[in-house]
Amino acid sequence: MDPISLGVGGGGIIALIVFIVTVVSIAKNPNHGVGGKTLWIIVAFVFSILGSILWLIFGRGRVPRS
Repeated sequence: MDPISLGVGGGGIIALIVFIVTVVSIAKNPNHGVGGKTLWIIVAFVFSILGSILWLIFGRGRVPRS
């Protein structure tokens, strides 16, 4: 048994940790409202690691408010 996956399957624990860190980052980000944060959390959940990478690249920046 691979010690990193702990039987959850190919890197499942790592993906879970990355998802939790991403959700905390989204929740603490002051640049998005509730709707934007909810959308980013859904993207991070549906696309797993790719969603987290998208958040880091595109989501953390400033959002113009009108």
